Amino acid sequence: MIAADVVAAIIQQSRAALATAGMERREYNGTVYWIGGRAEARPTLVLLHGVNDQAGTFAAVAPALLKKYCVVIPDLPGHGESEPKQGPIAMSVVMERVSAIVDHENLGCFTLAGNSFGGWIAILYALAHPDRVESLLLEDGGGLARPPGVPFVATDRETAERILRAVHGPNYVAPDWAIEALYARAKDSPLLRLTGLFDYFVDARLKELHVPTTIVWGEHDGVVPFSYIEALQDGIANAKLRVIKNAGHIPHAQQPEQWLSCLTEISSPSAHE
Repeated sequence: MIAADVVAAIIQQSRAALATAGMERREYNGTVYWIGGRAEARPTLVLLHGVNDQAGTFAAVAPALLKKYCVVIPDLPGHGESEPKQGPIAMSVVMERVSAIVDHENLGCFTLAGNSFGGWIAILYALAHPDRVESLLLEDGGGLARPPGVPFVATDRETAERILRAVHGPNYVAPDWAIEALYARAKDSPLLRLTGLFDYFVDARLKELHVPTTIVWGEHDGVVPFSYIEALQDGIANAKLRVIKNAGHIPHAQQPEQWLSCLTEISSPSAHE
């Protein structure tokens, strides 16, 4: 089986898992999103995935979350099944589409959690709508103007293996299909289509963020170094830091139980005292 087929199968499986958990696929103005666990008495949680990812990345934690929250997981613009399928993806469009989904669903106030690029979008949303975000969970990302620990694209096998170890941990042995998939992304991926990034770095704006914030970092993350996380924590007043053991760049998928514990902690009544 060629790499593209393996990746497509994995993505399909993860999205099917969202449906099995009880989530419904919806679409609004070209943006696909998943929603489930809706009940008036439940708190609401919005989850934002990272670049080159899609809503199914949260499949491992969805069943547990749906027992407590109304959960909304968009495919960010240009990712998953969301438009635009081709051409540039302006950062302004990403922000507009996230806002449109939460407004369309009349979510009110909610907890906002974002992984990697999704953490960046979460900060920008909280800065623009501080009255809507009850708390933030920033997972291995956050929109600082700092270089990543590895290149954005793989141009040879060695670099591809290095990127994959940065994402999954130093002991990760990359299968051939994963390496081939990275080669394909070097030619065409949502990451390469994003535009306007430089206008949205948040380094100078972190002091404006007053939403209760928890920063989560996988201890083996080679994409976002710990110095980045320290700068993020230093810039956000009263931000808490939680390190997830034996995780890389995607703790919610690599160590779901530990990630869920972090979310439970920030959702407890004493968390914001």
